[in-house]
Amino acid sequence: MGMYALRVDDARVRVGSWRGSSDLAYLIPLSNASTLTPSALARIRRQLQENGFRAVVTSAIGPSERAVLQADGFTEHERLHLLRHDLRSIPDRPHNGTGLRRARRRDRPAILAVDARTFDPFWQLDLAGLLDSIHATSTAQVRVVRRPAVFGYAVTGRSGTQGYLQRLAVDPSRQGEGFGVALVADALHWLRRRRATLCWVNTQEANLAALGLYERVGFVPAGHQLTVLRRDL
Repeated sequence: MGMYALRVDDARVRVGSWRGSSDLAYLIPLSNASTLTPSALARIRRQLQENGFRAVVTSAIGPSERAVLQADGFTEHERLHLLRHDLRSIPDRPHNGTGLRRARRRDRPAILAVDARTFDPFWQLDLAGLLDSIHATSTAQVRVVRRPAVFGYAVTGRSGTQGYLQRLAVDPSRQGEGFGVALVADALHWLRRRRATLCWVNTQEANLAALGLYERVGFVPAGHQLTVLRRDL
């Protein structure tokens, strides 16, 4: 089931299946945490049950949404580091020999194959998830590293002055060669050219390699962590 918008009273959310799963739903809160009242959440859960889901996971949410949902019976599934970059001092743009170029539609199978080799099964993207990450913001770019086959990619988005490094993956066999830094530097330059003033990224708490990469290129921890929550239906 694809993602769709749902409004219950004053609460606005997006719901659908998690990575194409038939029994695990995905819930993205869109409105203020105060709108997620017990009655609104109960009605959302009932609709998910009617759609055949047995459990639900949330998007990466902040402290206010976390408190409301945990009071409703959601429990912590995973913590994420939230990092920001002010785009003032950024690495040099990658030189032409790095193999970076704009992604094309025909690259999507290779992009998804790299993603599957990079992330554990819960976090792997399917095509719908990849398209969601591209269309999550008003403007986006997708870049790949290809030499000759695609072995890395990045999705970067911008909404107003806020930038988002939505996804970054380099095939494990090519990690440690500087391609992750090249993709991030390329993303930061793209955002700054489009007058963004901040870039945000999150990564799993246990992914120390990604955390180290982001810190090396100038990302710093934000004031709070993000959390993915889960609830049986």
